[in-house]
Amino acid sequence: MRTYRLEIRLIQVAVALALIVLTTGYFGLWGPSSKVPVGETVPGVTVTNTVPTLSNSKIVALGDSFTLGYPLDPANSWTQRTAEVLEVTVVNKGKVRQTAKDLLDRFDTDVVAEKPGRVIIFAGIGDALQEVPLKDVQTNITGIVEKAKSNHIIPVLALPIGYPGVQKSIQETREWEMTYAQEQKILMLDFSTVLFDTEGKYLDGLTIDGKYPNAKGYKAMGDYAARILK
Repeated sequence: MRTYRLEIRLIQVAVALALIVLTTGYFGLWGPSSKVPVGETVPGVTVTNTVPTLSNSKIVALGDSFTLGYPLDPANSWTQRTAEVLEVTVVNKGKVRQTAKDLLDRFDTDVVAEKPGRVIIFAGIGDALQEVPLKDVQTNITGIVEKAKSNHIIPVLALPIGYPGVQKSIQETREWEMTYAQEQKILMLDFSTVLFDTEGKYLDGLTIDGKYPNAKGYKAMGDYAARILK
């Protein structure tokens, strides 16, 4: 009889352990079943195995006239096209003649107050035009990223695109931003990949004056951003 009871007890223990294993496996407590390659890259995006939690689908695009949609209007901006393709809310917070410092100064009002899940930071062109030292640009962009993270908003860096007369300054900012984004594991957008040829000139039919995109150019930017953000 004692042997029979012992066997029953062993069976009960085995069943309990099996249930524990099945439960932890179901809820993923043993960790992910596969790993995302660290440092694997595709055009405009860096893939890492540290993916921040997205609080909601809302996006704020913080930038200058290239975010606003100048010289057209927000209805023809890349942000509007991105919103249409992704079917999410994309709040356009672009303003003309903006530097990274301007974006940092209005971050609380224009980004935090909107409570987005992500913020796209499109800075650098205004800084080049206003001859802001690279060190200051770095400080201000870093400040924006830190503000985003401290408010549980995922930052996305949009690299500055070419502009006549200030290509050297823009290239310096681009190179620093790419390194910074890699180090911080921040998603990058590089609109240059859909706007310019290998010589840095606008592709046929995508610009109004050689400085700004036209409606077709902004549409290409929006489609690209939606593809990367998706």
